[in-house]
Amino acid sequence: MQVDEAENLDLVDEEVPEEKTHKVTTLFHVLFKGAAIFMYIFGWAFAKNFVINFVVIVLLLAFDFWTVKNVTGRLLVGLRWWNEVNEEDGSNKWIFESRPDGKLVNAGEARTFWTTLILTPLIWIVFALSAIISWKFQWFILCCVAITLSGTNLWGYYKCRYDSNTAKQALANYAVGFMSAV
Repeated sequence: MQVDEAENLDLVDEEVPEEKTHKVTTLFHVLFKGAAIFMYIFGWAFAKNFVINFVVIVLLLAFDFWTVKNVTGRLLVGLRWWNEVNEEDGSNKWIFESRPDGKLVNAGEARTFWTTLILTPLIWIVFALSAIISWKFQWFILCCVAITLSGTNLWGYYKCRYDSNTAKQALANYAVGFMSAV
């Protein structure tokens, strides 16, 4: 697997003007995640049929995956990732990018993005463990789908933000500066 290095820019600013925020984008970033979790917990009240609940939740998870990968990551934190498959040999090439123009992002939106991106797979892991303990393996399969989709987005954005050479260099510089101050 080849990985292209992402350019790491200082993308967070507390002073982004109100008109530059992405309220609707932030809403949908949280909405699809929350709706899938809500349906997992309370779906039985709407439909007693497991298949209907399964399909609705998987659709919500797919909407969330696509929205986070293609819209909210780019607008809220200035990051994006994708995978290309080489047609000749079938190898994968993962590409990670940071916003090239250096535009700043709203700190509140960035916190919302990262908090929900990190918490969502953790919540689905708890649900998966609960499904295993209660011997509900069909629900466990659904949780595995959710963990896979939300975990893939988390991994992709982690690689974009924290695994580039620039980010490692910034961390090393910070550590050296901190150690020299002590």
